[in-house]
Amino acid sequence: MLKRFFSLILLITAFSFSIHGQEKATPNPEIRKLRIAFITDKMSLTQNQMQQFLPIFTSYSDELLFQKRAIKALENNPNSQYVVEQRQKLEQKMVEIKGRYKDRFLRIISAQQLAAMYKAESEFKQFLIEYLKKNGK
Repeated sequence: MLKRFFSLILLITAFSFSIHGQEKATPNPEIRKLRIAFITDKMSLTQNQMQQFLPIFTSYSDELLFQKRAIKALENNPNSQYVVEQRQKLEQKMVEIKGRYKDRFLRIISAQQLAAMYKAESEFKQFLIEYLKKNGK
């Protein structure tokens, strides 16, 4: 009985973190613009590719952001076993999202451009830190 109660409390806590994460899953518009400009510049997209790419990339980014914020929310949970299990599930979900979108991207852009996108995504965080330092934000 005590185990069920404890499990119920954990479930409610996880659900509240999930709802909280959904409310904040929208990225900062200014950062989103910078990120898109940075990444698309590195990809050398044509105008036609850009028009097709941006809506898909926006959805891709939002889905990944939601998962990243759910992982971040786990830091507040005191149950280590739960955190480990949920983190693994969320990271697996991120892999699934990347796989699903890879196929969609490759219908629009080349594999070389997709590789450039992945590289630019990993470079963007450092770029953002430097940008914020320069602009005093």
